[in-house]
Amino acid sequence: MGKDWINENGDVVHPNAPQGAGGPGSFRNPNPLGWGVDLHSSVPHPHSPAARHVALNDEQKKHLKQRHSAPHAAAHHAAPHPATPPVDDPALNAKVKKAADDLVHQRVVGSGECYDLADKVLTDSKAKSAPDYGKITKTANYGWGSPIDLGAVKAGDVLQFRDHKITITTVKKVKTTQPDGSWTTATKKATETHIRPHHTAVVSSVDGDGVLTVIEQHVKDPATGELSKVVRENKLFLHSVKPKVSRVSKKVGNVSVEDETTVTLSVSGEIWAYRPQPK
Repeated sequence: MGKDWINENGDVVHPNAPQGAGGPGSFRNPNPLGWGVDLHSSVPHPHSPAARHVALNDEQKKHLKQRHSAPHAAAHHAAPHPATPPVDDPALNAKVKKAADDLVHQRVVGSGECYDLADKVLTDSKAKSAPDYGKITKTANYGWGSPIDLGAVKAGDVLQFRDHKITITTVKKVKTTQPDGSWTTATKKATETHIRPHHTAVVSSVDGDGVLTVIEQHVKDPATGELSKVVRENKLFLHSVKPKVSRVSKKVGNVSVEDETTVTLSVSGEIWAYRPQPK
């Protein structure tokens, strides 16, 4: 839907406005009902009653521009429909996986960008890489092989991320009860965030319950908070998980201690999965 608000110069304007290039007639091609509607957007469609007097703020304009540009980038750089059916080559996937696994804890590849790692392991495995599927730019959603459903990924596949974020929130409550029945409580909250705004990684294993192990670079070292200088093996969560609560009771002398820990995992953003194809 973002494109309905974007004029030919890339500005966010109502299509009926003079800058919208539509004029009072709002030159609009006919399409099926609901075509181009973004069900997840907080911005109303420009021709809806709610948009008649709306004044978009900077965040809404930014959202519309991102929604407008991302599909075009994905369409241009995702793997094209091949003339022949895509090859599902277990031996090739195994080569890609081994090439990636062998780099773990080694110094980052090339310039240290995530792209360089995926490009190297695919090229070294005699598989096609992103340049085989379109022009390479810094912000493109690269294609790395034959597109597959995320639920069908296996070791050796390549993942492309856009605005991906994992937030793990841990809340720990401790209740201490004295022998006389008096008690006190203490609460601690910790938040761990993993952001992959524009990123590429190689799948090393599928661990079940929506969890993958991936090989990647240009990610932070949790020990330093800085970009890791080596290739890393990390856990990747594909979807949000309902809060999990665990409770432990123990005695410390005559004092009773009850620990309650709640862990909440939230996932947002997009991931595209690709099956390596032979050169």
